[in-house]
Amino acid sequence: PPHVYSTADDSYRQMVRGLENQKFYSGNSKGGPTVSPANQSILVSGESGAGKTVTTKIVLNYLAMLSKRRADDSRRSTPSKSPSMSSVMSTPGGGGNNVNTSNISNGNGNMGHDDVSIEQQVLQSNPILEAFGNARTIRNDNSSRFGKYIDISFNKSGKLSGASIETYLLEKVRLIRPSMGERNYHIFYQFLQAATAKERQDFYIGSKTCRDFRLLSDSGTFDRRDGVSDEDSHFEMLEAMITIGFMPDTIQHIMRLISAVLFAGNMSFTPSKDFDSC
Repeated sequence: PPHVYSTADDSYRQMVRGLENQKFYSGNSKGGPTVSPANQSILVSGESGAGKTVTTKIVLNYLAMLSKRRADDSRRSTPSKSPSMSSVMSTPGGGGNNVNTSNISNGNGNMGHDDVSIEQQVLQSNPILEAFGNARTIRNDNSSRFGKYIDISFNKSGKLSGASIETYLLEKVRLIRPSMGERNYHIFYQFLQAATAKERQDFYIGSKTCRDFRLLSDSGTFDRRDGVSDEDSHFEMLEAMITIGFMPDTIQHIMRLISAVLFAGNMSFTPSKDFDSC
């Protein structure tokens, strides 16, 4: 099988070579030889548990490292304002039809802090996506239950300039009925493990645990077999949200919504006498 670092490295170098050739031949009215395309695509696929999520993180980390090295080498040069080119990664996912788009960019459209590099912002999207879109299955403790299309943009000098992450095909049925031996999405367990005393009071959680909510208890599975701490993962996700640029009020609104979903799952509906309403 193709080696992940070799594939990522070839993709980046082909992109940079294409950009350099385009720049070199752009002023030649007679045209030049066929140049390699600047845009590159990497498709990460495989069966459940094959390592798609980890592979995607490796590719992102490697591309971010190459971008940072490129930026360090050309620190004294004038920043480019020309249109950026892209390197695209696509990871197929499970069933459903939810679509959500998140953009991360620098320049005028910066969604993060001014002192946080664009490389850091792109990498910090992973803990958030995994919290809300990954779950423990029979075969994999951190299985992505959605597909994602990641469009990474670079400027003409090869420095990462932004990213757009589109998620699709979220497995929505897991939210209300996870299978026996599996878990719901990580975010619920993370939140209940790491919620502060104020959050427990404000969101009416009190001393409740995963076993007190039907959405989590019906499957009979509460822990992870890979040794990853839900509490630590929650703090990592919160740090990632701050790095990308989530406002504190927005984070609290999200946690309030998570709590509301858990309580909604405990509601019971009984048919009326005419069987036409509940």
